[in-house]
Amino acid sequence: MAPARYRCTACGNLTRFDVVTDRRTSAFHHFSVGGALSVEDEQVLSESVVEVRCRWCGHGRAVEVLDDGGPETGAPDPGTGTESATATAAEAGNGPEG
Repeated sequence: MAPARYRCTACGNLTRFDVVTDRRTSAFHHFSVGGALSVEDEQVLSESVVEVRCRWCGHGRAVEVLDDGGPETGAPDPGTGTESATATAAEAGNGPEG
């Protein structure tokens, strides 16, 4: 899973975000005779972004996910006045799984 890129629509930040992620993994834990743990063969079984906040201005509701084609927003389309089909990070199904 490639990491998402974000943009804060409140301040324009493209580089600094606090991201809270729920991740479920499977791993082989190997303990040495002395008790030191070495984690090997870790596989991510599921991962979901719970929250993304802008580090510069603190907004969490103004952060949008960027893709190869540009920003995704849940804002109204200027041409139609209806909400676009894409969504912000909080609405994109990246919330906690139920």
